[in-house]
Amino acid sequence: MPPRRERKPWTLPPAPGPSLRQRVEQKEREQGLRCSDTSCGIGPSDDEPYPPLPHSSMKQIPIHPQVSEAIVNPGAVCAHTFHPACLVSAERVAGWGGRETNDPVVEVSCPVCRAAGCVTRSEWEEGVTAL
Repeated sequence: MPPRRERKPWTLPPAPGPSLRQRVEQKEREQGLRCSDTSCGIGPSDDEPYPPLPHSSMKQIPIHPQVSEAIVNPGAVCAHTFHPACLVSAERVAGWGGRETNDPVVEVSCPVCRAAGCVTRSEWEEGVTAL
């Protein structure tokens, strides 16, 4: 009788990779059609795969670090970018939102990673008018 082989403990097989939906959404992000917001309402959807949108609404903005009351650092607090309308919508849902002031900047937090920063008043107003 041959000697018994030692059995390896069972382990979970490796993951197959991203799902088809995740791959499609990643390609849409690379093309600029979908922003980092999980509930992006600007990009394509299952109901409307070719949304009739002007090119200006596809603009995506980062959240900037705030240096002082009126100075915005040109960098970004995180790697996420958003359509102005998606950022305004997410901030209103979260209870933030551009208070009706004349400040040149609007304090916001990233809806994905919660990093705090700001956007310029003109970027915020662009999102308000797009809603």
